[in-house]
Amino acid sequence: MQLRRLITPIRALVSPQRRVHAHVIPAFVILVVGTALLAAPSAHAAHGATSTPTPVITPTPGPSGTSPLHGSGNPLGALNPSNWLPDPKTWAADIFSQVLVTFLRSIADGLHSLVKGVMASSLNFITRTPPAGSYNSPTVHTLWNVVRGIADAALVLVALLAGFNVMARQHLGSPYHEAMEVIPRLILGALLVNTSLSWGQLAIDVNNALCEALGQTSLPAWQHADTVTQALVNVIATLIYLITSLLLVIQMLMRLALVDVLLITAPIGLLCWILPQTNSWARLWSTTFFSVVFVQFVQVVALKLGGSLMTDLTPMAADAALLSVFLGIAVLVLTLKIPSLMRHHAGEGFGFVRYLAYQQASRALSNRGGAGGTKGGA
Repeated sequence: MQLRRLITPIRALVSPQRRVHAHVIPAFVILVVGTALLAAPSAHAAHGATSTPTPVITPTPGPSGTSPLHGSGNPLGALNPSNWLPDPKTWAADIFSQVLVTFLRSIADGLHSLVKGVMASSLNFITRTPPAGSYNSPTVHTLWNVVRGIADAALVLVALLAGFNVMARQHLGSPYHEAMEVIPRLILGALLVNTSLSWGQLAIDVNNALCEALGQTSLPAWQHADTVTQALVNVIATLIYLITSLLLVIQMLMRLALVDVLLITAPIGLLCWILPQTNSWARLWSTTFFSVVFVQFVQVVALKLGGSLMTDLTPMAADAALLSVFLGIAVLVLTLKIPSLMRHHAGEGFGFVRYLAYQQASRALSNRGGAGGTKGGA
């Protein structure tokens, strides 16, 4: 009986109703705790609404109009491509300038080597007339012998025409008044025809001696033409200087070729001196030959004078290299103009010298002929 009394309350505790309350109570406790937790932030927000509002910091643009996020002080600025990539316009301009300078320097180096090779060679035709390229040339000798043979054969025809002029001088208005004036011209003409190459050699040797008397001559400002520089204006000035030097080289080469042509045609040119009808061709040949040969001496004088004046007037500072190059261009242009300046006035002086030489030679031959005739008559 006592045992039943103890079991009965236990059964009452574990009855179905009590089991329901056992499940409901823990759920109710959990609900209350969750509601308290959710109500805490709301209360904190309500308290903050009544307090002083906190100012919001807004990024201010920099002086250049860019955001501070793009600045170098901001850790995120390194992510901006404009901070570590170069400006495309500046980059393109630098690349174009370097390519242009390199291209122009390659041209200038080639021209410098060409002009330097000509001036340093044994066939330097800028400051002298090389014998190997003129009267000592085998080609010039061969062609001169051919032309001399033609001129010797034409002497017969010239003598016949000279005799016809003497006979018909009154009708033709010939300057020859008697046969004694024709014979010395025929003899002197034949002598000049067969010795024309030697006379041409004498004129060229005199020109070379005059040029060598001036001392060693080079192109003015030549030492500044190979200066290594990256400045575009210096490279362009050097290129203009070298192009002008190349034009001078071409002009001197043309002069040498013209000297050879005049040496080869000297027998025909001197043969034309005998007759009055062809005397103008002889004057043209002689004027051209002497002006072409001796114009080099005048050009060398201009180069020597220009180089000396540049040394005296131009300071030896590093920034004076550009000025020296421009002065060198001016001297080279003047040297290129000298042949055209002399062409209009050289003929008068050379014509007088030529007339004086021919007149003295004719008188000498006439005197010898007259003396021989007097001795024969005696």
